[in-house]
Amino acid sequence: MGEINWFPGHMARSTREIESSLKVADCVLYVLDCRAVRSCFNPKFDAMLSVPVIYVLNKADTAPVAAVNAWTDKLSTGGNAAVAIEGTSSASRKVLLAAIKRVCAATLEKQKKRGLNAHLRAVVIGVPNTGKSTVINCLCGRSRLITGDKAGVTRAATWCRVDETLDVLDTPGTLYPKITERTVGENLAIVGSIKAEVVDVAELALALIERLDAIDRTILSARYGSAIDDDGGADDGHEEFVSAAWSKLERIASARGFRTRGGGHDTERAAAAVIDDFRKGRLGKIALELADDD
Repeated sequence: MGEINWFPGHMARSTREIESSLKVADCVLYVLDCRAVRSCFNPKFDAMLSVPVIYVLNKADTAPVAAVNAWTDKLSTGGNAAVAIEGTSSASRKVLLAAIKRVCAATLEKQKKRGLNAHLRAVVIGVPNTGKSTVINCLCGRSRLITGDKAGVTRAATWCRVDETLDVLDTPGTLYPKITERTVGENLAIVGSIKAEVVDVAELALALIERLDAIDRTILSARYGSAIDDDGGADDGHEEFVSAAWSKLERIASARGFRTRGGGHDTERAAAAVIDDFRKGRLGKIALELADDD
């Protein structure tokens, strides 16, 4: 698969707005997808951060506990913190509020000494579809913002009042102009941070199949049946250079009964099914990247 990039005009504008908003922020909630933590880091953000950061590893229920814990340990350094949450769970609110108070302890102490009422501003950032709006809705204790499971739902920065002591700014999911590392682009597309319209779904599914087989060769067979591991399930007459991932995609199409009008395997439909099953957690708890990976 070639380079995957998606940087529409509103993202350039959003980057400038985020940089301006950070000037009045007391802390940052940097939302990351637990399944692809490293790929969710935006290099453009790193240069802007000058206040304490809380790395919010969202969708914690979609990745193995050990992998998530390793990431939170790695990212909890200096004056920063890292927490793993399920943004849709009300229990996550207490975790987030405690982390904000912890990293902003010095600011709260200064306000107290000056006789000011405690009041903090937190800016929420992240690449598309990591669940930023969901995290804010969790903090507010009610649905305040439009959410969705696809990239590009939030298109404008929006301040929300959590309570009299905390305001949070929701910002649009923002990528960077050129993603040069192929694996990063693929991972972002797999978790839905890059719009489906700019991705070849079959090629993306092949990349995902290769990732999953490298993690555990039983992941796909547990979902689609043991027959997909049987080389005899591929079409007769295949040339020798057909990849193992492509053959497996055809067997998934066969197992699901996905056929084209001509009677062949409908690999496009099978590819979409594999990606959707991964995103919906039907393939199990999976981390595409580990904290100790190079």
